Amino acid sequence: MIQIFLSHSMRDREWCEWLKASAAEMGINAYLSEHNPSPGKNLAEKIIAAINESEAVVVLISQNSDGSQWVHQEIGCAVHAKKLIIPLVQPGIASETLAMLQGVEYIPFDFANPHEGHMQLRTALQKLVAKQLQKQVAKEQRDTALLALACVALVLLTLEAS
Repeated sequence: MIQIFLSHSMRDREWCEWLKASAAEMGINAYLSEHNPSPGKNLAEKIIAAINESEAVVVLISQNSDGSQWVHQEIGCAVHAKKLIIPLVQPGIASETLAMLQGVEYIPFDFANPHEGHMQLRTALQKLVAKQLQKQVAKEQRDTALLALACVALVLLTLEAS
């Protein structure tokens, strides 16, 4: 199953729960750190590991998360890990506050009318699923070819031994 990391402010949790449910309909697990409590475990290490295990990071940038150090650090981790970052940006957010995401194409996500942004996100996630399926098919073809080569080698070794 494909996993994405949902970076957000806890004040936007309701929106992220909705996005998580939508992703699940597509066969995608959306990781929310608050759904995975690990008392005693280092929170930063847990988040870094979740980002590294994810295919993409969806960042909900709103008035609530715009100044969040956690959200900006998660973006930095995603950039460092060379993950696809899909920003959902609430109208009215100044471009200079996007920091490392300045110049990155984003999806406008209007809380008053979220359906257009939601559909654009679903389209982007469908492309991610298709890409993952292509990788899986290529791996299966590679594995099949290696198995066939191993069988040929075994037949040749058997013939040589007799």
